[in-house]
Amino acid sequence: MHFSSLLVSAAATFGLSSAIITGISVPSTIKPGDGFNLYINTANYIQSVDDIAIAVGIAPGKGFPGALGQVTDSWYLGPEKSNVITRIPHWTGIPSTTPKGKVTYTAAVFSLFGAADAQTLTTFNVTVTIGDSTSTSYVTSKP
Repeated sequence: MHFSSLLVSAAATFGLSSAIITGISVPSTIKPGDGFNLYINTANYIQSVDDIAIAVGIAPGKGFPGALGQVTDSWYLGPEKSNVITRIPHWTGIPSTTPKGKVTYTAAVFSLFGAADAQTLTTFNVTVTIGDSTSTSYVTSKP
């Protein structure tokens, strides 16, 4: 009986996944006013991470390090989108008034790490082109 209790406990423990957000992927060219899927990229991690919310924005050129620029969207992630080891899609867009050219697309993710729920704000960014059509090819932020 004791062995089966240990087995059930171990199965429950190892059945829980722990994942961390590792970056974002967005189309390499985005048409102002178009919608597109932003993908939140994840990977296995050594402890649980409660991802709370994400905000995204664009800034002309290289932007300002650590800043979103013009905020274009924000949303709650919560338990359903935390510790998930698959890409997480989110339909979003940029304003139709966005001028064409190179921009920095940035995401800021607020998360709580481990048993102590240590809070972090992590930013990811990619350079994209604002152009005449939204591309099907994506660019991915680097860790």
